[in-house]
Parts: sequence; structure tokens; C-alpha cells
Amino acid sequence: MSDLVQVVLDDLESLAKTFDDEAKTYDSLVPKFLPTPVDSGDASLNQAMKSALDLLAILQHQMTRTIQTHSEKLAYARDSYERHDIDNRQLYDDLTKSLD
Repeated sequence: MSDLVQVVLDDLESLAKTFDDEAKTYDSLVPKFLPTPVDSGDASLNQAMKSALDLLAILQHQMTRTIQTHSEKLAYARDSYERHDIDNRQLYDDLTKSLD
């Protein structure tokens, strides 16, 4: 049983690292997603395009943060499983000591 738990813990740790790495990769690509504003000749249209690009930048940042949050949740789940596994093992040891 312990071997199966180790595989799950290793998988969760690997997945958390992958999400963290990919969040950094995505964040480094964000400048390539944002086009340079152009002058349309109309001030109100320029302002609307600038607002749309600002919103896109905010959404890109939110996407990076969401990926990072998933990484943090996976790392927390892994740590939580490990803590509970240790607690269960200690409980088992305590119960079996009293039988001796």
C-alpha cells in the first residue's frame, strides 16, 4: 500500500512542478500576445482599442495566476496526503504497541 501512496505523491509533486513551470512559460509569452496599439486617426477609437488591450493584459495576468493557483493546490494536496499517511502510520504503530 505504501508503494501506491508514494506513486501518487510523486505524481502530484510532478504535476505541481509542471503547472508551476508552465505558468512561468505562459507569463514569459504574454508580451508576444499583446499587439502594439495603432493610431486609427480617431481619438475615441484609439481609447477603445487601448482599453481592450489593457483588458487583454489583465486577462493574461489572471490566466498566469490561475495556473499558479492550480500548482499551489496540487502541492498542498500532496503535502496533505503525506501528512495524513504519516498520521495514520503513527496511529497504527501506537495501536500495535499496546498489543505487545
